[in-house]
Amino acid sequence: MPSSSSTLTDHAAIRAAHPAFNDITYLDTSSMGLMADSTVQAAQWEHERLMREGSTRLFQWMFGGNADVIRTVAASIGGTEQGTALAQCFTAGLAQLAPLLMHRPKVLVIGHDYPTLHAPFALPGFQRVVVPPEADGTISLDTVRDVMERERPQLVAISEVQWLTGFRIDLHALATLCRAFGAWSVVDITQSWCVVPSDVQATGIDIIGASGYKWPLAGFGNGFMHLSEAVRAELKERNSVDPIALLNAGHRDPVALARLQHALERIAAIGPQHIADHVNALCAYAIERFDAAGIAVLHGRDADRRAGILLVQGDEAQVKRLEEHRVKVAFRGTGIRVGIHFYNNTGDIDRLVEVWGK
Repeated sequence: MPSSSSTLTDHAAIRAAHPAFNDITYLDTSSMGLMADSTVQAAQWEHERLMREGSTRLFQWMFGGNADVIRTVAASIGGTEQGTALAQCFTAGLAQLAPLLMHRPKVLVIGHDYPTLHAPFALPGFQRVVVPPEADGTISLDTVRDVMERERPQLVAISEVQWLTGFRIDLHALATLCRAFGAWSVVDITQSWCVVPSDVQATGIDIIGASGYKWPLAGFGNGFMHLSEAVRAELKERNSVDPIALLNAGHRDPVALARLQHALERIAAIGPQHIADHVNALCAYAIERFDAAGIAVLHGRDADRRAGILLVQGDEAQVKRLEEHRVKVAFRGTGIRVGIHFYNNTGDIDRLVEVWGK
């Protein structure tokens, strides 16, 4: 991938919409995505309307605006509008949903997975079965299968992309495995939504959700949960309540939803597969540059098992040195996490390598 090339049309204009790049080399979308200036303007416009119109604008959200965002979210994940609920974030959505899942008390989780994916299943009434990652940090579905055969969990809760390593699970294989044992798959796609194309219906995942402040570039206070038709039916029968209506109850922040709507429309216009291709090519370029510079790549070499995260060898002191040179990455787990998204270019990777030893 030559330094001047990109798989995205008019990449310079796409990048220019993110003013942060005027000041820093940003490779930390896996912590928080950079909002586009137009997304912030959409939020400011919504603030203005709420300020001037008050309840009139609120009712427009209640009787139309929320449904528009749900429709956009559902389209972005290959889901259904009927199965989609808006949430303040994945953490809040799962915490609200968990009490409805207590008739399936045994839950398989992955060791060192994101803490808030584990937390709701620490409630009294649940029993967690923890499967540790492999020694190399990957997750073996063969190991998961062995544990499922022995423990017979009724729920399997996992992130599509592990926040510490960037390892990406095969969702179709996971869903097939869960169906074989009669378990529901519960998947957090916060680290893959809008960097890896999603088709929840094709993969057969039962419950899926995410927050919008990372790869969608939508800021805080927005996210979603999506439940399959079978899950909705069983939860309604068991709890005498429509789970989607329950999850959608109350008032979401219209400003946060305006950001999400704008950000997802922008993602759709660029093209999810185009984004994935660009990110994959840039990850491959980064690995080549890291190898040439003697920077050890700990995770992310397998294109089929990564999204936008590479983990390289380094410590917190190295992260601080990079920050002194206006290069933003993050220390996570056993190394330095590099988060690459569609607004990044080869120059960002070159800059990281350039200042690595300074």
